[in-house]
Amino acid sequence: MSEKKFGAFMEEAGVRGYLAKPAGGPAPLIMVFMEIWGINDHMQFVCEKLASMGFAAFALDFYDGALYATTDLAGAVGKLKTLSDKGIMGSFAHALNHLKTRKDVLASKLGVMGFCNGGRLAFLASESYPQDVQAAVCFYGGGIDNPQDQLGRTSVLGGVSQIKGKLLLCYGAKDGSITPDEHGRIAEALGRANKRFTLSVFPDVGHAFMDQAGPAEAKATATAWKMAEHFLGEALKGS
Repeated sequence: MSEKKFGAFMEEAGVRGYLAKPAGGPAPLIMVFMEIWGINDHMQFVCEKLASMGFAAFALDFYDGALYATTDLAGAVGKLKTLSDKGIMGSFAHALNHLKTRKDVLASKLGVMGFCNGGRLAFLASESYPQDVQAAVCFYGGGIDNPQDQLGRTSVLGGVSQIKGKLLLCYGAKDGSITPDEHGRIAEALGRANKRFTLSVFPDVGHAFMDQAGPAEAKATATAWKMAEHFLGEALKGS
């Protein structure tokens, strides 16, 4: 990725987050759902990476600026539990409606992307706003359908019939929090609903492999980004 910086924090009309845009005019928009830590350096990197690929990217800050270190799991989980799916989806809709008024992004060409809990939220957004979301990339989306979910999140498979866009779901084979059984339930629900999806499992890596060091993680991350770029390009750019 280029060292060029494409983005900065934005706060407008009650919408807060990190916005990155490529040079050369308006580009298809990717709304990014963060992990449980807030809009940290990795989420900013994700937006910069997407902008380097020719997409506008906006990471929605529904924590209102709160940040948690990756060592502070209790604090981050405590913050997340103060929020509801309905409230977060409402924040997403408000942000999207504002971004539709801007001339420097193409919100009519919309994808969503999420990591960990954000992967679940990206999946939920594709169900909740099917007329808007044309593509969803869910990286190790925890809690999409886990009856033993430690955060108390409920399954979102009940709304798959509403999805109109394409989905790309990526998991680590050694992710103890998202088991192959869950992969199977997700694939079965989407298949039965006649939806377009790709589910890919990466060997030798666990949860959050795109934010970790190590040769296996680096290889999986590089491949996952290539897959996402191709998937989003096909869905939003027709290339």
